[in-house]
Amino acid sequence: MKEKFLAILGVFALFSFTGCFGEVKRIKVYKNRAEFEKFILQSLEEQYGMEFVVEKDVTGDEPLFYFERWYSGFTGNVRPASSSSGNENVLHRYYTVCNSRGDFVTHAHVSLFEKQLRADVEKILNDNGIKYSFIEFRGMSRNLSKWSKDSTYEEYKASKDYESWIYIKLPQAKSKDPETCPKEYAKVILPIMKKVYTLLEPEYNPTVVFYVDEYKVEWYDPYDEKDREYEKKNCHIVLLDLSKYNNYLDWTEHDIEVEVRPVEEKWLELLELDD
Repeated sequence: MKEKFLAILGVFALFSFTGCFGEVKRIKVYKNRAEFEKFILQSLEEQYGMEFVVEKDVTGDEPLFYFERWYSGFTGNVRPASSSSGNENVLHRYYTVCNSRGDFVTHAHVSLFEKQLRADVEKILNDNGIKYSFIEFRGMSRNLSKWSKDSTYEEYKASKDYESWIYIKLPQAKSKDPETCPKEYAKVILPIMKKVYTLLEPEYNPTVVFYVDEYKVEWYDPYDEKDREYEKKNCHIVLLDLSKYNNYLDWTEHDIEVEVRPVEEKWLELLELDD
C-alpha cells in the first residue's frame, strides 16, 4: 500500500512539475562545432524563415562553443545571411544561447520585422526633422519558439520584445572646462530627447544614444600644481532608455548634465557615418 501511494505521489509530482514549467526538450549532445553550428542555423531558419550565419562579437571575439561528455553549448552572435558582411553588420548581430539542456534563447527574432520597424521609425524621425546617424533594433532575449515566420508585425510591434536604439552624433563641445562642457551638451540634448520621447514612446520602445568622436576636458590641479586632461575617443556621452521613466518631459538641463558619462565604444569607428 505504501509503495502504491509513493508511486501515485511521484506521478503527481511529475505532472505538477511539467505543468508549472512546461515540457523540457533536451537537445542532442553535439561533439564538434560543424554539427552543432548546423543544428543552430537550421533551427533559426525553420523558425524565422531566413538563413543565418554565426558572427563574431563587435569586439572581434569568436563565439564560444562548449563540448563536454554530457553537454554541449553555444554562446555567441548570429546575423541574417542576407545582411552585409561589411562593417555595418554590427547593427545586425543577435546574441544567442543554445545548449543540450534545452535552452535556446535569442535576440534574432527582431530580424523578422526589422525592415518594417526601420521604415516606420525612420519616417517618423525624418518627417519631424530629427537628425540621426543610424538606428539599431535590438531584440530582447526570448525563447526561439515565441516568434515565427507566421507571426504578424502588429503582434510583434505591440509586444515590447524589441528596442529601437537611435544614435545621434553631436559636435564636440567648444568648452573644455569639466563643469561647463556637460552643460553645453545638455543644452543641445534636452530638446532632442524630449522630441524623440514624444514621437516614439511608448509605441517603439526607444533608447536614444548621444555620442561624439572625442570627449575632452582640461583643468589645473592645484594640489599637484599641474595641468590635467581627460580624453575619450568614439564614445557615447548620454544613453537614455526612454521607456524607463514616464517623466522625461519634465526633465531639465541639469537632469541631462548628471547623465553625461563618456563611455568608449570602439565599434562606432567601424561605421561610416554622416556628420
